Amino acid sequence: MSQIIQRNLHQTRKETIAVSADKQIRFDAAVDHGSFSPSHWHEAIEIIYVLEGTAVVTLFDQTVTLGPGQLLLINSGLVHASRCPSGNRTILVQIPDKFLSACLSDISRLWFSVDDNCTDPGVQRDVQHLKDLLLDMMHLQESARPGYLFSFNKDLFEFLELLYQKFLREMPGDYQPKSTRVLSRLDAVLDYTHQNYSSQITLRNAAGVAALQPEYFCRFFRENMGTTYLQYLNDYRLSRLYRDLLVTDLSIRELEERHGFSNDKLFHKLFRERFHTTPLQARKTARRLERSEKDSSAT
Repeated sequence: MSQIIQRNLHQTRKETIAVSADKQIRFDAAVDHGSFSPSHWHEAIEIIYVLEGTAVVTLFDQTVTLGPGQLLLINSGLVHASRCPSGNRTILVQIPDKFLSACLSDISRLWFSVDDNCTDPGVQRDVQHLKDLLLDMMHLQESARPGYLFSFNKDLFEFLELLYQKFLREMPGDYQPKSTRVLSRLDAVLDYTHQNYSSQITLRNAAGVAALQPEYFCRFFRENMGTTYLQYLNDYRLSRLYRDLLVTDLSIRELEERHGFSNDKLFHKLFRERFHTTPLQARKTARRLERSEKDSSAT
């Protein structure tokens, strides 16, 4: 499975995109044994194409489950969360706004809509063309033969041209890009949360970072992130704990203490609500999938 090895970190609003040094975009084709990413956004459009398994994506307040062969495009700046509940194989592409701005004079209201469930034959044909280009780019990257980037970039720009010609839409009237002031406040709060999530954080603490009264802060955060601050804090703790759950042998109690969960009963309730399983079962499932992948690679 291809992985990007040489990377430059391109900082976006609250999630770092691992941009390939030779492509200036992120293009990953990989197996995921289990992951969870809480609410975040990018200064980039993101494309998820599921090859095997499932991916669950929440777009603000709407949850979409993608199965094999399905594609989803997430517009730049759109708040979303994602999880891989039981392992998958996907192509993940993130194209930074900066990359697009080199070809377009104004990307401030750029908005694409790709409906993978549309029954119109013309739309189906265009969506399939997008998928075929992604698969070809994956095979080219896996081959890594000398000069493959010529063909890879040809496919990439054909992909972008097809998006622009066939799937460009008017930005929805109820969607408003976040102002610089809002982004600055959110950045400060999320930075503070990421640095201190393993400690006990109160609403008053977070509101103080945003220079807002707690009552107004709660409304401000929900309106801009699509979730409450407490839910975001617990989701972030879960995402960090889940990562360690799969790659370490630490006990569940040790993981709870490391990642800010002081109430064992509440932790298990939140974990089951988010992952529909227990922590120990999630660890066993991920390791079984990993062993299965290694066995398949060896044969």
